[in-house]
Amino acid sequence: MKKLLYLIFLLPLGIQAQNLGFNGAGFFENYNSEVEQYLKDMHQPFTIRVPGGAISKFHDPYNVKRGWGMSEQSVNDWFQKSGFDEDGNGLDKWLGKTREQPDHSYLDDLITLQKLFPDMQVLYVLNVLNSTPEANMQAIRYLMQHGVHVVGVEAGNEVYGKYATFSEYVHDFEPIFKLLDAEYPQIKKGLVAGANTGRSMIAKWNQDLSAYRGDYDAVILHYYYTKQQLNDTYDLLDKKSAYEAGKSDSKLDKAFKKAAEQLMSGTLLEDGIHYAHEQFQGKEIWITEWNTKPSDMLNNTIVNGAWQFKEMVELRDQTNYLLIHNGVSPDKYGMISRSTKFDDTQNNMAKRMGYYAYMLASEVQNGVSVTKCMDMKVVPNGNGTAYLYFENMGAAGPLTLDYGKYKVESASMHFVSGKYLYSSSGTTGFMGKGTKPNYEVQGIQVQDFKGELPANSFGYILIRLK
Repeated sequence: MKKLLYLIFLLPLGIQAQNLGFNGAGFFENYNSEVEQYLKDMHQPFTIRVPGGAISKFHDPYNVKRGWGMSEQSVNDWFQKSGFDEDGNGLDKWLGKTREQPDHSYLDDLITLQKLFPDMQVLYVLNVLNSTPEANMQAIRYLMQHGVHVVGVEAGNEVYGKYATFSEYVHDFEPIFKLLDAEYPQIKKGLVAGANTGRSMIAKWNQDLSAYRGDYDAVILHYYYTKQQLNDTYDLLDKKSAYEAGKSDSKLDKAFKKAAEQLMSGTLLEDGIHYAHEQFQGKEIWITEWNTKPSDMLNNTIVNGAWQFKEMVELRDQTNYLLIHNGVSPDKYGMISRSTKFDDTQNNMAKRMGYYAYMLASEVQNGVSVTKCMDMKVVPNGNGTAYLYFENMGAAGPLTLDYGKYKVESASMHFVSGKYLYSSSGTTGFMGKGTKPNYEVQGIQVQDFKGELPANSFGYILIRLK
């Protein structure tokens, strides 16, 4: 049975006000000429968050001009004091990362990147845990003096687990904020809130943050769908499947149908944004990390890409920054990541499903959601241009558009589609021994809209009426 008639007014084309982008963890470590071209191909401004996540308690890039400025002394000092990081990794990992740093500063690479992408914005993560106000300011001064658009700073990364009380946090970030206000009052200041409010410690942290009357502009939140939210899906997923491209796998079919059901109906980010607006009234909302986790399960599949696309289209106007984890990486998390044995591309860096989701979402303007088996009457307004976006996690189906007396200049469909919900753009976490290299989704397809939404797909229909 077809759904009820929908009336759609075609709104004038206009750039949306809020900011899409990505976390910069691993960005410069994996950046090359291919990545540069992929970013140019997006034809859209982006915001990058640097240095990234866990590294924010080790960096000092102005004074240690190697990579992000990690030193063995800084790493050793931290682990003697703390003994862990937020990912549960130990001293050897971070000493290894310190030794792998190049013999130049990533601050200079960021300056070069800004020149290549003049509209790029930067959110800079301060080292409030293991540095000094002056050392943090030296890096910001250097970037600002060389033309980098630092629009905001984050006072650390997920630091609620590192302080016994919120007042200890205040003691560390307030001196930096005062220096910022004196020198760069235009740079906005963000404080870390906790997303998992089911934990009493985080609930208390957020209460103290909401009661804080000091000068700051935004709260920072990170959201991930994990096994806790997707337990039904994860129970159905084998740890490693010997996957063969183009060949149906009944276990994967069942697991990814459940994943589509849970992700597409889930409201983790929406609920979090609503909570943040209620809890921190008058403050901007910066979501500077979000994805599914662990990446070894769903990332780089049609389902994950469709969910990412949906969130970026629907939530970008509810937040000031919506930065996916992450942009460039050696991991399946990345919109762009290193090729592996499961890829048939010979590129060093390959475009993944998140890249296509990001590109499509950044192109949608004033989009209206549509689903198969709809009848829709379309009435033009303004310049007669509209974007109808969709995520079709199943069989192909009809979408009927009634243009009435108006003539169609063009109706084009821009989309990603795969034979299965677990079709991918190269390597995924579920691929194990015996898997044959595959690259089922090779890019965004563009074709005339002929009244049907493709199977296992996401994207948009661009309509121009005369």
